[in-house]
Parts: sequence; structure tokens; C-alpha cells
Amino acid sequence: MGLQPLEFSDCYLDSPWFRERIRAHEAELERTNKFIKELIKDGKNLIAATKSLSVAQRKFAHSLRDFKFEFIGDAVTDDERCIDASLREFSNFLKNLEEQREIMVS
Repeated sequence: MGLQPLEFSDCYLDSPWFRERIRAHEAELERTNKFIKELIKDGKNLIAATKSLSVAQRKFAHSLRDFKFEFIGDAVTDDERCIDASLREFSNFLKNLEEQREIMVS
């Protein structure tokens, strides 16, 4: 059941049931206030974690981009070229993803 409405005219009578309604409203306000504070704290923690994730993914993307194969034999094979291109493409994808995440979080 929800809270009973408070009528301004009832405050003149100052009856016990009016005081009980006031206490119920105050308790609900306290509960809501605590919930909002916890929500703000969780939101700040989420943003901090997102920023840490972004830093880690940027570092990972940089490592992928800088990775070089030491080819075996006289020339690079098609598979090695394909792997190198895939790593670079994935690195670019992660870089773009993190740029967009930064825009969203900022």
C-alpha cells in the first residue's frame, strides 16, 4: 500500500493519525534519500571502472597494432599477411570503440 496523502487542513488538528502519516512520509523520504546516494556512488564507481577499462583496451589495441611477425623462410606467406591485417583491423576497431566510449562517458 502506498503512502496516505497529507492534507494541509489536517495539520491544524494535529491528530495522532496525522502524525503517523508524517512519520511514514519522513521514513519514505529517508529511504529514498539513501537509495539515491547509493545510486550516485554506484554510478561514480561505474564511470571509474569504465575509464580503467578504456585505458586497458587502448593499451591492448596499441599492442596489437605494434605486433610484428618474424616470418619463416624468404618471404611472408599469405596467412601471415592475413593475420597481420586482421590484427591491425581489430586494433583500429578497438581504438574507434574507445574513442566513442570516451565521448559517451565525458
